[in-house]
Amino acid sequence: MKTPPLGCAVLLALVIAFGVLALFAQTPPPAASPSPKESPPATADYDLHWGIKIPMQDKVELNATLYLPKTKDGTSSKTPVIFTLTPYISDTYHARAAYFASHGYGFALVDVRGRGNSGGEFEPFAQEPRDGHDVVEWLAQQPFCDGKVAMWGGSYAGFDQWATTKELPPHLTTIVPVAAAHPPLDYPSLDNVGACRF
Repeated sequence: MKTPPLGCAVLLALVIAFGVLALFAQTPPPAASPSPKESPPATADYDLHWGIKIPMQDKVELNATLYLPKTKDGTSSKTPVIFTLTPYISDTYHARAAYFASHGYGFALVDVRGRGNSGGEFEPFAQEPRDGHDVVEWLAQQPFCDGKVAMWGGSYAGFDQWATTKELPPHLTTIVPVAAAHPPLDYPSLDNVGACRF
C-alpha cells in the first residue's frame, strides 16, 4: 500500500479537525428554561406544521417543518416559500424560520435524506441535487405557495443550493448560499480532479 504524500496527510488532518469544529459549532448551547413567571413568545403571526412528508421521485420521503405566515384575520396566505435543506439539527433554525414567517414568507426546514426524520440513507453530497429539485417543485405546487421558491442557508445547506441549481428546477427563484462547501476544493475527494488521493 502506498503512503500518501505528507501534504495530503496534513490536509486530511486539517479537514478532520475543521469538520469536528463545525459539528460543535452547529449545536447551540442549551437554552435556559423560562421561569414560571415567564411565558414563551406567542406565535400568533404564523402557523407551525411538524412532520410534513415531501415525496421524492424514488418514493423516499423527506421530513419538513413548515412555518406559514397568517394574515391579519388569522387565515393562511399564499406567499413565496424559502427553504433550507439541511443535515443539521432543524431546531437550530427555529428563530430564523420564525423571523421569515413573521415577515410574510413561508419557510420550510427540510431534513436531507437519511437525517432527522427523513427516509433513505444519508450519503453526503450525493442525493441533494435531485432531492433539492423535488423539494422545490413540491413546495411550488402547495396551496400556501405562490409558485416562487427560494433556498437559504450556509455550510452544507449552502452546498445544497448550488447542487439543486444543477437540476434547473423551474420554480427556483433564487438561492442565498453562505460559506458553501465545494467538493473537492474544501475537502479531499477520491474521484474529483485536483484532490489528494488516499
